[in-house]
Order: sequence, then structure tokens, then C-alpha cells
Amino acid sequence: MDCLANIKFLDALDQPINGLVHQLWVGSILISDHVTIENGESVWIKRPVGTIIEVLVKSITSGKYEPKVKLQLIGEKTTFIVRSPKVLLKGVNLSAKDVATGTYVRSTYIVAEGDYLSRIADDNHTTTAELIRINNLKSDTDIHPGQVLKIPVKKVEILTPPPESKPKLQQTRQEKTKIIVVQQKDSLPLIAKLTGNTVDEINKLNGLSSDKLSQNQKLKVYDRKVAVIQPKAEKKFEQKLIIPPKVKQKASQNKEKTPVAKVESSVPVNAKGLLPQACGGEKHYKRTLSRIAELHSVYQPYVINLINTAYKELKITWVITDGYRSPREQNALPSANTNAKALQSYHQYGLAIDIVSVRNGEITYLSDGKQSIEDSKKIGPIGQKIGLVWGGVWRKKDWPHFELHPNGKTWRELKPQLIKLGAENYRKLVF
Repeated sequence: MDCLANIKFLDALDQPINGLVHQLWVGSILISDHVTIENGESVWIKRPVGTIIEVLVKSITSGKYEPKVKLQLIGEKTTFIVRSPKVLLKGVNLSAKDVATGTYVRSTYIVAEGDYLSRIADDNHTTTAELIRINNLKSDTDIHPGQVLKIPVKKVEILTPPPESKPKLQQTRQEKTKIIVVQQKDSLPLIAKLTGNTVDEINKLNGLSSDKLSQNQKLKVYDRKVAVIQPKAEKKFEQKLIIPPKVKQKASQNKEKTPVAKVESSVPVNAKGLLPQACGGEKHYKRTLSRIAELHSVYQPYVINLINTAYKELKITWVITDGYRSPREQNALPSANTNAKALQSYHQYGLAIDIVSVRNGEITYLSDGKQSIEDSKKIGPIGQKIGLVWGGVWRKKDWPHFELHPNGKTWRELKPQLIKLGAENYRKLVF
């Protein structure tokens, strides 16, 4: 028997947690990469009763996905509640009392890496000037990761669905469908996320018995176009020239030891350096910013330079679909998509991205694989010119992939240092 389940995230006062980035795993398989909605709910999932679901939550300070709790599916229709900061788990039958009601008030905000004040203000329905005033900031750049900001109290009404409302899984039978072509490194959870479908819906539409995909495989998905919000015309972003980092190397005192090269950025990495218009819409811009923030600081200016230059020279907009990838996520990739295991990919070192063109607000490889490859062939030489290694020149083509080999170091040379630091401390790597 299958269980139709959802997970609701509540804070210590039983208020819903909106915008919580989290993942759901079954063993080594990622089944959902999602952000909670206003009532604190995750995506609906349908799995056999007894299935163990592991919940990982993305830290707003480190950007890492941290395991929080494991739950076992029970009953035919169940809501699991995860409370924070002390995580409690309770399985209850879905009923009206479990649906969030009233208002949700957020009075503080913790600054994440890559954040800037104007975006924090927009996301919290206030102004930059007001945040500077109530937090006694010197300027709009006087913030740092982990800093707790006071936010003006704004009440946001949360619509309460009736108890009998059915999840979207049961309401999409009459929707239009379209065919997409599976590209290299695609996974069902990624395709589901980018098309507005669920993994279960794609499985049912295509009669799939497993989550394994093959390159160029054709899949039927529900044709759901996600509205793209264009950046406001009056919003101004400070533009800064992105200069590749300089390398300083001091001779070792002991000639038997290898000299240590220190990489220094000539300018601080600033999220404002990325042109919003280069990403084809606010949704793709924010997603790209979050992916850049996860990278090693040495690699960030190269990536910003790549996107800005490709936009200016080619008049094509771009989105980073994949940046840092944990060892666990690397091992979960289908073998048909990659031969690299954990710590054998530059993604685990914060030194690799997968970047795809955006046309008419849509990521091209989801709608037109040929167009996506043609655009990748255009951006490839630009990446090579600024010092990146492009997967488009490999024997087994990886068109969207760009990686940095700092000081010519390969992952094999970096692996011992990363193991010593701990995989989660990849940002502390020294080249």
C-alpha cells in the first residue's frame, strides 16, 4: 500500500517556516529538492508504507544540506511535522487542525553568503533605507554572512485550503503534456523541479519503474510554464569589474617541500557583479546567485566574468543549473550520466558549474536540446579564453560543464587536502 504524505516545517512557536530550502532522500536517491511554501509545507510524495525518508535542510549560514531527521511513512494519507529549533517529529492523520492558519510574522533575518541588502529588503517587503536605520548600519554593504538583521514586522495572510482539498497529484489528469529530451547528468528530481512536475507524476506518465534515466531518452511531462518575473526597471545594481584572482607564490624554506601558492582575489567577490539581465529573469538570477555563493571564493569571479561576457558578446542569457555537489549527491547520480564518483569531480571542490542558456524565460535543454548544445558551443570558447576547462572538448561531451584547475592542480592532487579538511570544508582549500 502506498502512503500519500507531506512534511510541514514549523518553528518553536508552531508558526510555518516559509522559504525553507530542503531535500528529501530515500537511501542514496534524491527524490525532492524543494522550497517550502507560505504554510510551511514541502512537496507531496507518494511511496510505499514503511519507506524511510531522510530530511536534509540547507543551512542559511554555511549553504550546506544538513541531515535533520528520518521518518517512516505510515497510513494512507499523512502529514509529518518537523519543528525547529528543537526538531520534533509527529505523524498525524491529515485534517483541518494540521493546516496552517492565521498570520506568520518574521522579525529577524540571518544574512546568508551572497546576500545583499536590497534583495533582503525586497524579500521581506521593506526598503534598504529602513533596514539600515533599524539595524544601525553604516551603509548598504555593511552586512556579513551569519549577521542577524532586524526586519520590520509585516503580517502576511496565509490562505487556508479546505480540509477536503486534494493534492495536485490528483488534479492534473486533464493537463496538456509535452515531450522533453533527457540530457547528460539529468535526474528525475531535477527534471521534476524545473518543469513543475513531481517525480511520481513523471513516473506515471511514462510508465517508469525506476528513477534511472538515459541520455536522449524522451519523457512526457505536464506542460506547466512557470511565470518569470522580470527585474524591476527602477532597480539599480552597482556594477563592478571582475578581475581574475592573482597568484602569489613564496619559495619554501625547506627545498624538499613543495612551495605553497596563495590565491588572492584582487577585488572582493560581490553578488552585485553579476548582471541581472544576463540571467533571463529574476528567478534564474536568484538561482544563479545562490549557486555562485556555494562555490569556492577563488572560482566565483571567473563564473561571474563568464556569464557577463557571454551575455554581452552573444546576447544570450544563462542560468547555473548545478554548482557545488556533495559527495553523497555525486554518488547518487546515474552511472549513465557520469563516470566520476565522490571526490573525483570538481563539483565537490566548489570548482565546477553546469551552465545552460535561457531563451524566452525557459531553460533550453528542457525544451530544445539541440538549441542548448548550439548555445553551449558558443559559450565554450569564452570560458576557455578566461582560463576554464570546458567539458565540450572532452571525448565524452559534457556541453554545460566548466571547471577551474587552480595553479594547474587536478582533483587527484586536491583530494588528500579535502579529506583532511573534511568534505564540508571545501571552501578552506588552499591552492
